[in-house]
Amino acid sequence: PCLPERADRRPAVGLAWFASDGRALMAAATKISWVTVLLPIAATLISYALMAASYEGIATAAHKSIGFREMHRITYVSNTINYIVSTGGLSGFAARMYLFRKHGIPLGRAVTISFVQGLLTNLTLLLFLIVGFAFLVTHESLGRAAIASAAAALGIFTTATLVLVSLFLHPRSRRNFLLRIVGAGLLVSRRILGKERAPRRMALLRLAHNVDDGFGFMLQNRHAMLAPIALIVADWFMTLGVLWGCFYAVGLEVPLPLVTVGFAIGILTTLVSITPAGLGIMESAMTTIFVSLGTPLEPTIIAVLLFRLTFYAIPFALSVGFFHGMFEDARRHSHIE
Repeated sequence: PCLPERADRRPAVGLAWFASDGRALMAAATKISWVTVLLPIAATLISYALMAASYEGIATAAHKSIGFREMHRITYVSNTINYIVSTGGLSGFAARMYLFRKHGIPLGRAVTISFVQGLLTNLTLLLFLIVGFAFLVTHESLGRAAIASAAAALGIFTTATLVLVSLFLHPRSRRNFLLRIVGAGLLVSRRILGKERAPRRMALLRLAHNVDDGFGFMLQNRHAMLAPIALIVADWFMTLGVLWGCFYAVGLEVPLPLVTVGFAIGILTTLVSITPAGLGIMESAMTTIFVSLGTPLEPTIIAVLLFRLTFYAIPFALSVGFFHGMFEDARRHSHIE
């Protein structure tokens, strides 16, 4: 069936799952077409391959290629560590640095490769957020308060995108901006944490240098960045395809703009959540936004759970095998030395 114009129930944020009916959930689960579940599974595998290819493309531009096979394994392992240890992406970043160093990539270039890919990925996510909130602003079923909130969010994300583009194009302005951010960050951290616990000025300056180096690398290698950018955009579209495929598997044909809205908001919650990969929070946020925009509650819950299992659980299982192989390689290498 196609998506209904309005949902029968529109629970508040965090209450969507409590408002569901157990029997209706079971009925929605029994309607899953397990053959069509292969669609989001395939999209997940392609998404991770595209992500690895984007890393390898940036590494090639930096003359530090390690091959797609190894980059593919590193992508699975570092992303899985991000899901397990919720540190705003820092745990996966640290794991990636370690694995890059194991493959002979100097620390400075390893930081640049990881930072550039993360920056391009987040910039693309900002564009998806802009499209999603622009759709919300024009959605007739929302109340004035929701439209005002969506308009404010649209303004914030649009401004952030324009600032990033401006920093990319103007090196001098970028350096001045980063120095001001360092000064403000140092002042705020000392006020909140105290002088002893606040990060050192040199550490913040080193971070600002790495950020500036990443922007400079992209500008200097802008033609070589076209392929990684295309791969990252394709990766996000493939991830959207995973979510759309999960809805399709439970019998709902959700319009792509609506999928973009729920996906963008759900992914955003994983970035600011204190739980691993936004566990529980992402599902609640996604369910609430989809139900608020017209999808039936119980099938939406099943589709969101299916997305969690497909996009997170399957890569986690694969990464266990990759991690074991990488550990064995490292152990053999240490014996040789």
